[in-house]
Amino acid sequence: MAPDDVVGIGCVLLSLNVFSAVQDVAVDGLALHILPNNQLGLGNTLQVVLYKVGCLVGGAGLTHLLAVTNWPVTFTILAFLYFITAALSYSLRNKNFLIEPCCEPDTQIDRYIAGTFSKNDTLHHTKEVTCQGPICNVSQQIQGYSLVKQVFSILKEIIETTGTLWLSAYVLLYKMGERGAINNMPLFLLDKGLSKQSLAFWNGTVCQGLSILGSFYGGIILTKPNVNIKTVLIKHSNYRLAAIIIQYFVIVLLNNFEVFGNENIWIFHVIGIASLCSLSYSSGIISTASFTLMMRVSRECTTETQASHYSVLASVEIAGKLLFATAAGFIIDSVGMSWTFTLFIILCTFPVLVLTAMPDHLCHLKEE
Repeated sequence: MAPDDVVGIGCVLLSLNVFSAVQDVAVDGLALHILPNNQLGLGNTLQVVLYKVGCLVGGAGLTHLLAVTNWPVTFTILAFLYFITAALSYSLRNKNFLIEPCCEPDTQIDRYIAGTFSKNDTLHHTKEVTCQGPICNVSQQIQGYSLVKQVFSILKEIIETTGTLWLSAYVLLYKMGERGAINNMPLFLLDKGLSKQSLAFWNGTVCQGLSILGSFYGGIILTKPNVNIKTVLIKHSNYRLAAIIIQYFVIVLLNNFEVFGNENIWIFHVIGIASLCSLSYSSGIISTASFTLMMRVSRECTTETQASHYSVLASVEIAGKLLFATAAGFIIDSVGMSWTFTLFIILCTFPVLVLTAMPDHLCHLKEE
């Protein structure tokens, strides 16, 4: 049965997603502002690992809570958790790293446009704002033009920053084949006789735990002095590629399992589960290292545009995952599972090629 107020629920969900996106940008900007280069790996480890833990708690945890309570109690507890995070965020407003100016505007007009004019400037700007006639209209037009010019200058700096094009190509591609394999291999094993209970345990619990462990281990690797993120990413991207190639052969053989006999099908189930576990672990390492590399390249921008630069890269990464995940089902229906996994293998090869061609100087986390 459809809810009584679909529009109202849709508006609430839209608002929640908008606020979450703004919060993500703010958190990433804060991390870029306060973390030195030699702590980017550790910072991203905390973000990625705790994000995955939060997803588990918010998904499975609230589902179990709902089973013993009801919807109002569950959502009241969820709202209370949001209230706690808001209170913690509010307590940060008195921290020095949040109020340090990153640059000093040159003129009073610049300070007014940026919203950083002092009390001594108030009277002068009040006269400008409350003036009337053609002069005031021209002043407002200049201010509007300056804001538009500022936005375009930020976009220009983002595009022209060293390494942006390389990294944009990488983050657009690096999750496509992986997400396709992680989403579709469990369904294939289920279709080939693996029990729901076994699949739920291995794919839902063990693989998620290995993904978190991989993210944590990735952060440990990146804490080493002068580590080359490129080397880490290429190494584990090759491991990921090997896991998907194994899955491809499992699919091909299971589609012809009559040759081997039904009594031996469990061997392919085990190999398929093992490849999913390996893929999840490598995925965790790659995610942490990739986000760290994104922050490293964003550091090439000026302080004012670092958060915007990182947000653009993160948006490209999300677009790559979602767009291909949407099309994966249609591709499977059109060409079959074997050819689709061949495409996944090709898509997992492209990021390795991009990383190999990427300049080395972008990929070092130097000690400060």
